[in-house]
Amino acid sequence: MRAMRTVAIAVMALGASLAAQAGDVRVERTTTWESGRPGRATERTNRREILWIGEGRLRCDDRVGRETWIVRADLKVIWRIDHALRTCEETTFEEAAKARAAAAADVRAALARVAGSGDEPGLRGLLESLDPEAAGCEAVTGADGGEVAGRATKTVAVEPKAAPAVKGRLSPGAPGMDRLAATLSAAGLLPAPVAAALAKAGGLLMSGTWTLAFPDRIVRETFEVTRVEELPAPEGTWDLPAGYRKVAARLLGRAPHGVGAPPGGHEGDPPSSELEPEDGPKGEEAGRDQ
Repeated sequence: MRAMRTVAIAVMALGASLAAQAGDVRVERTTTWESGRPGRATERTNRREILWIGEGRLRCDDRVGRETWIVRADLKVIWRIDHALRTCEETTFEEAAKARAAAAADVRAALARVAGSGDEPGLRGLLESLDPEAAGCEAVTGADGGEVAGRATKTVAVEPKAAPAVKGRLSPGAPGMDRLAATLSAAGLLPAPVAAALAKAGGLLMSGTWTLAFPDRIVRETFEVTRVEELPAPEGTWDLPAGYRKVAARLLGRAPHGVGAPPGGHEGDPPSSELEPEDGPKGEEAGRDQ
């Protein structure tokens, strides 16, 4: 009897594990990133992505730039993996939050210096991305949005008063939006009220534009889904690849001694002894598909 009970428990555990895995969602997308950080020019890159959505877990593989982002809410970490260099950067949720707060303080100091100038609107937009105020926002669905990847959609918009808006086309029958929004929110990449509004709307954003606060950059992402399906994520999807070297993450912040800064940096800027290293090739220039 004891042996039978042990087998029964094992079968139930296996069934629960398979049920959890069966809820994973695989999404193929074409995206454009307009990414920047305080004190740096905006960069535009085109990407072809495979996005895996699990329970508290996300993985995004860019097949053009050979870059992977993994978000693990259970471990409270964000990993950025560079397959060309075989390196990995690890940032905890707490470290990312502190970096956003420090960058927001820098932007506020810059706003005080340039008040009334042509630079003010751009800085205010950056501040809203770093320190959003989005309480009470709702997802408003509208007209027929046509088909995207063979799925019927409706237009949708989330427009907070002091945070970047989300606009796009939502497919009510497509899976994954609730888990995607919840994990982005837990990591601080998307404001919690905006994520909650999108999750409440249900379905999946099949195309659209939103702003994500990554640990090392602010990204205005425009995307369109080309395929979506439910299936178990392959083994190792949520893990770091073996043999990759861990390197320090370059978190959000300005380059106080960069081009255009006065000698010694701006007043109130954090100390820095050297220029920020320039990023490598982006998008189509970064390499071929994996």
